[in-house]
Amino acid sequence: MRSASGTDAFVRLKGDLMLTPASPTVTRIRRAYIVGAYLSYGGTYMAYHLGRILQLDFGLDVIAVTLGDERPTNGVFHYDVIFPDISLATMEERISDHDILVANPSFSNYFFGLRLPGRKMMYIQDFKTFALLDCNFDHYVSVSGFVAEFVRTVYRFRPPVICAFVDLDQLPNAEAWHARSAGSVLIHLKGNPTYKEVILKRLRDAVARRAAGVDLDEVIGDQLLPQSDFLARLGTRRHLVCLSPAEGFGLVPLEAMAMGTTVIGFDAFGGREYMNPGQNCLVTPYPDIEGVAERLVAALDAPAFAERLAEAGRLRAVQFGHQRFRAAWHDEFRRFLRADQEPCPT
Repeated sequence: MRSASGTDAFVRLKGDLMLTPASPTVTRIRRAYIVGAYLSYGGTYMAYHLGRILQLDFGLDVIAVTLGDERPTNGVFHYDVIFPDISLATMEERISDHDILVANPSFSNYFFGLRLPGRKMMYIQDFKTFALLDCNFDHYVSVSGFVAEFVRTVYRFRPPVICAFVDLDQLPNAEAWHARSAGSVLIHLKGNPTYKEVILKRLRDAVARRAAGVDLDEVIGDQLLPQSDFLARLGTRRHLVCLSPAEGFGLVPLEAMAMGTTVIGFDAFGGREYMNPGQNCLVTPYPDIEGVAERLVAALDAPAFAERLAEAGRLRAVQFGHQRFRAAWHDEFRRFLRADQEPCPT
């Protein structure tokens, strides 16, 4: 495979990296389909941003593929640019060898890799959203080292890692930690209804045995709350207790860190990418609910220590901004799009 001709020059634009000019021989690809780009999940929001990189840095026409009635106007995220959208069935009729398909592993049951033409890229952002990974894509990238190791163990290949990002430029103002209500705790809990009921009761009982009067009534989880509202709430609470047992990365705890909130709870495996217990958070592996209770009470009893953890967490979150994400994906796509063929005819 020969190298792309021309010289790639980067220019700064609004704090991001852009490629200019786009070499006409970098790729024969001209269109990108992003599956589920407008679904209200952190993973599909990341996929939307892969479409933005393909559009901005490589000049591709980007199309969102919808799986139902999701639209950019009825979700929870802010979209810089609205892509045209088509149904899944229409995409399957139109996609050609001159196109890219970007899909998350949660869509593995469609077996796009076996059925559809074009080049296919998967951003593996979890390890529990699929029963069987579609292993017939052209390239894979993992959201965390834990996910990459899971894929290596089960499927015998280890994808490169590009972590998810927090949009630091879009964060609402946050109150100073010491100005927030003393003892304020927000619990983040999602997933199986039975699990949510049982684990929350177990936490409350475990905390009650250690301390009296701790308010654990503020719980947020699966409800569709605009991201800006959720982040604003984080910015007024001292502590976030994360009870999600398993995540490929865990964007909510990182967002809490970015908002200067002390993170406590489960590391959810994928959170180990940025969590350092005792240094920028107080987390423990699932299913150690007694350990979660112990750490929460310790934080409530030592507010100065909890505040130091929150500040260390904020500094850690700054390292996961969009500029880093875009630069890493730019390089990944540049290699992925490189081809020996002549540019696709218009």
